[in-house]
Amino acid sequence: MDNLLLKYMNERIMHATRKVVEPGPVITISRECGCSASILAEKLTLRINEKISNPDLNWRWINKEILKLASDELKIHQDEVKKIADSGEKNFLDEIVYSFTEKYYVTNSKARKMIEEVVRSLAFRGKVVIVGRGSEILSHGIPRALHLRLFAPMDWKIKAMCERSNISAEEARKIVIQIDKQRAAFRDSYLEKNQPPFAYDIEFNCARLSHDEIIDIVLDIAQRRSLFS
Repeated sequence: MDNLLLKYMNERIMHATRKVVEPGPVITISRECGCSASILAEKLTLRINEKISNPDLNWRWINKEILKLASDELKIHQDEVKKIADSGEKNFLDEIVYSFTEKYYVTNSKARKMIEEVVRSLAFRGKVVIVGRGSEILSHGIPRALHLRLFAPMDWKIKAMCERSNISAEEARKIVIQIDKQRAAFRDSYLEKNQPPFAYDIEFNCARLSHDEIIDIVLDIAQRRSLFS
């Protein structure tokens, strides 16, 4: 994490002194609740690095580190950044009330802007698999990119959540609906006004495909798009 933070801060300084000639490459993974994107990202990164066989060109995968980097910049705990980012937009009166009740209040827009800056910096530097956080939209302008989405039927997601959290099907359904709604709202918050819904390069049904099958397909497409050269 320390090395990641140092690289990120150095990248911010370098952006002020030079122009990025060729950003990326980057792979983003958007997912519905219950689809294990972090596990997939870790396995995918390992397979990529085995294929490259050059430590200097190794890829890495990023998920919660995005919140850590944003929280360090905002000087608040990363759980607070996630809470703010997931809470949805507040109106003007809400912002005023919270600013007086919280010891150090960070607005939704400021938290989202910092997450956006972190994601863009990581994506532009490249050789990274980014899980969630609107990364597919924030890195959309990068030519050497591949944008994935993991989905599954509701019954499958409920079963996965029950097994993972040891809760009832009724509780799992509520959680799945809530998390999917929050993730969609967060992602869409980065879309410009009147911009059409984001189109992914490829979508995978986790109820029908294993991680290894998904990774085989992704590696083939990524290689065809010269993401590893």
